[in-house]
Amino acid sequence: MWLMKSFFKKFLTFLSITLTLLLITISIYAVNLYDYAKDVKLNMSLPSENCKVYDNNGDEISNLGTTFFNYVPISEISDNVIKSFISIEDQDYYTHNGINYKRVISALKQNIFNQKIVSGASTITQQYIKNIYLTSEKTFDRKIKEIALAMKLDYNYTKEQILEAYLNNVLFGGRLYGISLASKYYFNKHPLDLTVYEAATLAGMVQLPNFYNPFNNPSETENRRNLVMKQMNLEGYITDLEYETYSAIDITTTLNKGSINSTSNYMSSYFDYLYSYLTNNYQVNFYDSDYKIYTHIDSNIQKEIYDIINNKYSQFTDPLLKCAIVVIDNKTNGVKAICGNTSTDEHVLNYALTKIQPGSTIKPILDYAPAIEYNNYTLSSIIDDEPYTYSNGSSIKNWDNQYLGPITLRKALSTSRNIPALKLFQEVGIEKAMKFASNLGLENNNAVYEAEAIGGSLEGYSLLSLTNAYTAFANLGKYADATPIKAYEKGLETYEIENTKKQVMRSSTAFLINETLHDVFKNTYFDIPKTYLMAKTGQTNYDDATLKKYNIPAGTTKDSLVIAYTKDLTIGIWVGYDVLVEGHYLNSETKQIPRSVMKILFEQFALSNQTYDMPSNIEKVKIYQDGYNIYLAKNEPNSYYEYFENGTAPLSYKPHNYLEL
Repeated sequence: MWLMKSFFKKFLTFLSITLTLLLITISIYAVNLYDYAKDVKLNMSLPSENCKVYDNNGDEISNLGTTFFNYVPISEISDNVIKSFISIEDQDYYTHNGINYKRVISALKQNIFNQKIVSGASTITQQYIKNIYLTSEKTFDRKIKEIALAMKLDYNYTKEQILEAYLNNVLFGGRLYGISLASKYYFNKHPLDLTVYEAATLAGMVQLPNFYNPFNNPSETENRRNLVMKQMNLEGYITDLEYETYSAIDITTTLNKGSINSTSNYMSSYFDYLYSYLTNNYQVNFYDSDYKIYTHIDSNIQKEIYDIINNKYSQFTDPLLKCAIVVIDNKTNGVKAICGNTSTDEHVLNYALTKIQPGSTIKPILDYAPAIEYNNYTLSSIIDDEPYTYSNGSSIKNWDNQYLGPITLRKALSTSRNIPALKLFQEVGIEKAMKFASNLGLENNNAVYEAEAIGGSLEGYSLLSLTNAYTAFANLGKYADATPIKAYEKGLETYEIENTKKQVMRSSTAFLINETLHDVFKNTYFDIPKTYLMAKTGQTNYDDATLKKYNIPAGTTKDSLVIAYTKDLTIGIWVGYDVLVEGHYLNSETKQIPRSVMKILFEQFALSNQTYDMPSNIEKVKIYQDGYNIYLAKNEPNSYYEYFENGTAPLSYKPHNYLEL
């Protein structure tokens, strides 16, 4: 009994001390949080005009702050917009104090159950705080800061003021910020003139602005629009009849694309990327007046790719054809230039940043490099290019509908055969292949199918991320994230950007891939004689149903791209169509545009005589192929020299049948 009392007394003492320490910790955190939140304010005007941007030579090139906004007061925003957003985003907006306790408790239960932040229960006020002051990472600390800032904001400002600031800063796709530019771009209207169904379209977009783009994904966007209007109906903002009438309207008949920001210049695409990068990664607030941004922009290259896209070389005869170009410095992984749309007076769809199908450019990353890295394949390993199927039994064909029989890995990759690529992908395994891609910055959050091996990605990748992935080959297996900036200054503080490379594959693996991709344009018109060029092309084709529906000839192409690199530069180029229109497709000539653009750029900007030294664990051996076998060679016909990692070269000469001699 005495022992139990003693234990109970000690337990109470321990509990008391623990609770005291916890209360002290919470109090200190609360005081710090209050101090953190005290200066929160609304940005109810255009951003500062004093955010200076400098190119890679340190020359000032622009003010960035006012590039992306067109501020309108709430008195010039339709009541339809306000009701749409309130209905779908925050039904209790006018009654809560910046946070919705009922939704927070519900979200908290989900988060505790999943042991991580999966649900945020964000009010409009919290969304504004996250957009302006915080990152999008899902952590408890960020969420607590968000709540504190939202409550302080709600205390300091009226609901109308907060809503006005939110609607002028929210993202509507691409780099299109604010209700004014969204109204102009999607409907060619002022925000005051938007109908219920137009307002509902925009309100529905903000959850996933690039996915719910009515021009690119009309059916899903229409479903989302109708969901918003259904919620408006439940909230009493529209009648049953209005809901039935408006939800029956085909969304494509409501769209009227307007032109925005016609004063933009050759830097506009780069600023799209720069703005996104700074706000997402460094919480740069462009309403501050003292930022200086030092970038990797090479003004000469940026001007040239702008001129190319604007038809300096008469490449583009179809005004509907889109183009994007990315140029990366391999030494720093700094983005030297980027253009994302032939319509350079618009900031909406930057095709260098939006996801596209990679086509065959994905093959070195998912198939061939992993086979060398993980499964000890060599460039002379034999793969049978034969009739074949996916694991589910559906057939796969090569781009030329031919089969070459037993061929080396080098030939399979350099000639972009589909069947060998799939075989390697299957052998390496989806998990390992996708991990390899992830180490090169190519994340895929969707379910992965075998068609990924030849570029049939459900999700796709941006041209920027694809181009940067190839820098790991150029840097002999070392990878770093792409970045537009070297440093930035805020007041008297300077923040240097560290972009340390990490080894993501063996240098020998990268060397062997480089050797193979050098074959792609060797001895062709597109080769660059002054230096050592490596490249991989890719394209995507229309399915049979689309060919028939839009009267598109068989054999035509939807997208065409090339990722090419030398030791110093990596360049990605894409051309394609964002809408299906009868009579508009890539033919045998226009699908060559990426190659022509590549040649123009490398001839001007690539350094001369950039070659690689052979890694110490690589040897050069004379071999020849006989059917399914590779042998050491003496003077046999068709023998050639090949590169091998030490210990992987063939060990024997072909045994001769002396009866044949």
